[in-house]
Amino acid sequence: MLCRRSKVKPAMNNVLKADNKKRKPQDTSNVTTAANKKKRRYQIKNQWLSIIDKPMVATCSIVPAPEDPGSTASTSRHSTQPELVGGSHFRFQNFLVTPNNAKHSPLPKLSWADSHEVWQVMLEKEHSYTKDPCMLDRHPSLQSKMRAILLDWLIEVCEVYKLHRETYYLSLDFIDRYLSKEKCVIKHQLQLIGITSLFIAAKLEEIYPPKLSDFAYVTDGACSDAEILNQELVMLKVLSWDLSPMTVTAWLNVYLQLVNVDKIAEDGFDFPQYSSNVYIQIARLIDLCMLDISCLRFTSSVIASSALYHMASKSVALAVSGLSMTDLLPCIQWMNPYAITLREAGPVELKFFPMVHIDDSHNVQTHAVDLDLLEKAHLKEAELKSTMQYDTESCSEAVLLTPPQSDKKEVSTDALMSLLSTPDRSLSEVTSTSSSSP
Repeated sequence: MLCRRSKVKPAMNNVLKADNKKRKPQDTSNVTTAANKKKRRYQIKNQWLSIIDKPMVATCSIVPAPEDPGSTASTSRHSTQPELVGGSHFRFQNFLVTPNNAKHSPLPKLSWADSHEVWQVMLEKEHSYTKDPCMLDRHPSLQSKMRAILLDWLIEVCEVYKLHRETYYLSLDFIDRYLSKEKCVIKHQLQLIGITSLFIAAKLEEIYPPKLSDFAYVTDGACSDAEILNQELVMLKVLSWDLSPMTVTAWLNVYLQLVNVDKIAEDGFDFPQYSSNVYIQIARLIDLCMLDISCLRFTSSVIASSALYHMASKSVALAVSGLSMTDLLPCIQWMNPYAITLREAGPVELKFFPMVHIDDSHNVQTHAVDLDLLEKAHLKEAELKSTMQYDTESCSEAVLLTPPQSDKKEVSTDALMSLLSTPDRSLSEVTSTSSSSP
C-alpha cells in the first residue's frame, strides 16, 4: 500500500502541474481584470427630488467617475454597469440642483443661517408631516364632531394650565397623524389619545410642563397615569418619533414677522416684532377653522396665509407667504363662512394671566372659540351655498371675496394694517379710530 501511494502521488502532481500550465494565461487575465476593477473609481451622484415626491425613491446613485486620460483601454472594455468590489476607491461628488418650481423665499438675510436653506427646510417639513383628509374612513366608530369636541376640550385644558398655542397645535398634529396611520380606533380611546398628545407636546414645548398626574386629573378618572404612559409609547412608535412639524402657529409667527421686515434690523428678526392684538384675532380664526376636519385638505402654510387674507389683505398674504392666488383660492373660499362668523361675533380682547409675562400673554392658548361658533359657521356655509354666493367649484374670486358692508365690518382692513405697524396700540383704539374716520 505504501508503494502504491508513492506512485500515485507523483502522478497527481504531474497532472496538477500540467493543468496549471494550461490555465496559466486565463488566470493571468482574471488577475488583470480584478486589478482593473479595484482601480476603477466611483462617485455618488445625488438626484434632486421635489419635496412632494415620495421619500422611498432613491435620492442618489453610484456611477463610474470620469476616467483619467492615462487609464488603460482594458478598463473601458468592461461593462458600463458599476460593480462594487472590495478595495474600490470612491469619489463623492454632489450634483444638487435647485428645482425651478421652488417657492420664492420671503425670509430676509439671517445672521445665523442661510435664509433660503431655512425656507426650504420649512417647506420640506410641511410636506413630510402629512395628514389624511379621509382618515375617518379608517375608523368606522368615529365622527368628525367627536374630533371637534376633543379639540374644544383640549383648548380648555390648555387655558387652565396656561399652555402655549404651539403646544396645542403640536398635540393637534400628533392626533391627526396618529389617526391617519392607525385603524379602527374606538371612540372611548379618543380622550386618551388627545390627552397623551398634549402630554407629549407639553414636554417638548413648555419650560415647566404640568405633571403626569395633572393630565390624568383633568380626564376625571377616564385615563390613569399608566394608561397615558403606555399610550405615549404606542403613539411615538406610530409617529416614528417625528415630533417637530411646522404648525399653523409657527407659520403665522413667521408671516407676521415678515409684514414689517423692512423695519426690522438684521439681528432683530428672531424676536416678535408684531402686534399681539392682531395675532390673537388671526389665531382665533385659525382656531375655529381647525375644529373642522375639512382643514386637513390644506397645508398649514396655506391655512395661515388664508387667515391673513381674511384678516389683513390680499397683498400682505401673497407677499409674506411666497404663494400665488391660485394656491390660496380654494382655502380662502372654504374659510369664508368662518371669517364671516367671527366678524359678526366681534373681536376678542387679549387675556392676561398671573405668572405669565405680559409680552407672552398672546402665546397662551385661550378658549376664544367654541362648538357654538363652529355650528354657526356651518350654518353660514349652508346659507351661502343655498344663495349661490358660495360654490367651491364655479364661483369666482370677485363674487366670493366681496367684503362685508361698512356698518357690519367690526374691524376694517386698514385698521388691522395700522395695528400691524403699531404694536403699542390696542384693538379698541384702532377700531374706534377707523369707525370715526370718514
